[in-house]
Amino acid sequence: MAQENQTPQQVEPSFEVEYMSRWKLIVRAFKKHKTGRIALVILVIFYALSIFADFFSPVNPYVQNTDRTYAPPSEVLWRVDGKFVGPYIYDVASYRDPVTYQRYYEPASVIQEITGEDTDGNAFSFSLDDPKIQNIFTRFESEIIAVGTEGERTLTKSSKEMKLVPISKKEILRQGGIDTVYNSPEDLEVYLNNPIYSYKMNRIGQLTEIHVDEGIRALNIEFTDGSKKTVEVGSIDDFSFKIFKIKLFNRGWEYKLFGLIPTNLHLFGVDSPAQYYLFGADAYGRDVWTRILFGSRISLSVGFAGILITFTLGLLLGGVAGYYGGWTDETLMRITEILMSIPGLYLLISLRAILPQDLPSHITYLMIIVILSFIGWPGMSRVIRGMVLSIKQTEYVEAARAMGYPTRRIIWRHIIPNTSTYVIVSATLAIPGYILGEAGLSFLGFGIREPQSSWGLMLTQAQKLSVLEQYPWLLLPGVFLFFAILAFNLFGDAVRDAFDPKGLGN
Repeated sequence: MAQENQTPQQVEPSFEVEYMSRWKLIVRAFKKHKTGRIALVILVIFYALSIFADFFSPVNPYVQNTDRTYAPPSEVLWRVDGKFVGPYIYDVASYRDPVTYQRYYEPASVIQEITGEDTDGNAFSFSLDDPKIQNIFTRFESEIIAVGTEGERTLTKSSKEMKLVPISKKEILRQGGIDTVYNSPEDLEVYLNNPIYSYKMNRIGQLTEIHVDEGIRALNIEFTDGSKKTVEVGSIDDFSFKIFKIKLFNRGWEYKLFGLIPTNLHLFGVDSPAQYYLFGADAYGRDVWTRILFGSRISLSVGFAGILITFTLGLLLGGVAGYYGGWTDETLMRITEILMSIPGLYLLISLRAILPQDLPSHITYLMIIVILSFIGWPGMSRVIRGMVLSIKQTEYVEAARAMGYPTRRIIWRHIIPNTSTYVIVSATLAIPGYILGEAGLSFLGFGIREPQSSWGLMLTQAQKLSVLEQYPWLLLPGVFLFFAILAFNLFGDAVRDAFDPKGLGN
C-alpha cells in the first residue's frame, strides 16, 4: 500500500537507477550541471583553435617585423566616404618619438589611384588596377620654422619617400601640399602635442609662431617589368587610398594541415602588404592572436600528456604497493614520502636546471612533461594504494582469489575498474596544475623558449609596468590561461558530481 501511495516523482529515481546504465545516469547528471556544460563548450573551442591553429591564424607566427613592434590591434572599418563596403582595415605607419623613443602608429595605406598635373602642366593618371603598375610611392617634403619670443628661428627640413601614406594626410594629398601658420596659443598647444616635433620646438624656449609647409612633391612609379618613373607633382586632382578587405577563407602563408596536407587557406585575412593584427603585435612585431593559438598547443596539451604519465605511474606503483603489501609497500611508500617532502616549485626548477639550456624545443617540451609528471605521481600513488588496500579485502576479490584466478586478472577485472571513478575525476582536476606548472616554468625562463610559443612564455613580455600601461594587449595570453584553468576546474567539479553515486538517481 505504501508503494501505491508514492507519487511519480518519488518512483522515478529508483526506476531510472534500476533500468538505466551507469554511464547514462552519469551523462544525465552531468547535463544538469550548467556551469560544467559551459566549461565543456569553452574547452572544446580552445582545443579546436589549438588543433587548427594554422587555419585560424592570418599571420605566420614565426615571422618577425621590426617595423610593427607593439603595433596596436587593427581598427576594423566598414564605410568609405559614407558608403558601406564591408569590413576592411588600413595598414599602419610607425614613427618614434625622438625624445622618449616610444613607437607610435597611425593608419596608413598605399595610393590606389591618383590623377593630377606635373610641374610642366602635363596630366598624369596612375592606378594599381593597371596590370603594368606594381607600386606607387610618394615623396613628401616638409619645412618647419619655429619663431621664438626674441625673434630667433629654428628651421627643419625633411624629405622622405613613403610607400605607406598616413590617412591623416588626406587633406595634404588633396591639395598637393599645405602651408599653415600656427600663432595662437591654442594652435601652438595642439601642434606641440605631436611628439615628433615637440622636442625641436622646445629648443628655442617660448614660441610665438610655427610655420609649416609640407606636401607631396613627387610620385615614384614602379612597373611590373622592373622599370621606374618619377613624376614631379604640380597639383593633384583626385586620389584614393587602397583598402584591405577582411576576407573569409583567405589565401595567405603556407602550412601543412595536420603536418601532412600542404595548403595556404586561412579562415580570415587581408592581402599583402597589410597585416591584420586582431590582438595587436608583440615586441618582435608578431601577431599576438596567432602566437596565442600556437602557444595553446603546448599549454593545453601538456596537461593531458602529464596526467597520462602521472596516472600510469600512480596506478602501477600504488596498485603494486597496496595489493602486495609487505616490504614492497614499505619501500615504495617511503620513496613517495621523500619526494612529497620536497617543495614542488624548487624541485621543478632544480630538475629543469640540470638539463642543458640549448635543448631543441621539442625535447624541452618532452622534458617539461616528464618533470611535471615526476612531481605529480607520488600523491596519486598514495591514494591508489589506499583504495587498493580497501578493495582487495572485499568479498568478490576474496572469492576470485579463492577460485584460483591469477593475480593479473584480479587486478585488471576487479581492482582497477573500481578505481576508475576516482582516476577520471582526479585527472580532470589535475590538468590545470600541469598547465600552470608549464606556464610558471616558461615565465621564469626554464621552459619553452623563443621562437616557440606558450602562454607562460608570452607573459614574460608583460612584466614591466610601463609596457602594460602602453601595450595592455600583451596580457591577453594570461586571460586565455585564466579561462582555461577556470573551465577545467568547473568541468572537473561537474564530472565529480556526475560520478557521485548519491546523485545518480536525482
